[in-house]
Amino acid sequence: MDDVVAGRPVFSNLHHVGVVVRDIDKAIAHFEALGFGPFQFDEGVRVFAIDFDGELHGEPARWTVKISNGKMGDVDLELLEPGPQPSALRETLESTGEGMHHIGFLTDDFEDDVAAMLAQGAKIWTMSKRDDAPSFLFFEAAEVGGTAIELRTAGPG
Repeated sequence: MDDVVAGRPVFSNLHHVGVVVRDIDKAIAHFEALGFGPFQFDEGVRVFAIDFDGELHGEPARWTVKISNGKMGDVDLELLEPGPQPSALRETLESTGEGMHHIGFLTDDFEDDVAAMLAQGAKIWTMSKRDDAPSFLFFEAAEVGGTAIELRTAGPG
């Protein structure tokens, strides 16, 4: 795929690497013991749960995810423990187990970048568009390596 849309690179703003886990507290302890982190958002908040309303395979879906981010230089290591509801994260955990799930990029032109990727043959796996928080979209996991690509906004919208 051509990674330039209207003269600008789509994948130039690497934000995080997403790892799906069964037990987020155990995963935090493991990665912090290896020197990653700290895993903390605000003072004293290491993990938070987010409820999502969006789509999964083009159908309406609702799911919950526990999330924690730790620093790896300029990039975050995002740990994700999916709730029991159907979600892209739950699908990955059940089919391949714990491990790398996606590479996440920030975009300041969400709609145009998504449209460009779709025009190049990418397929939407799941998405959540919100006015009060960052919007995101996972393209289906790659046939090679099984890693999804995420586009997300930095803030609401």
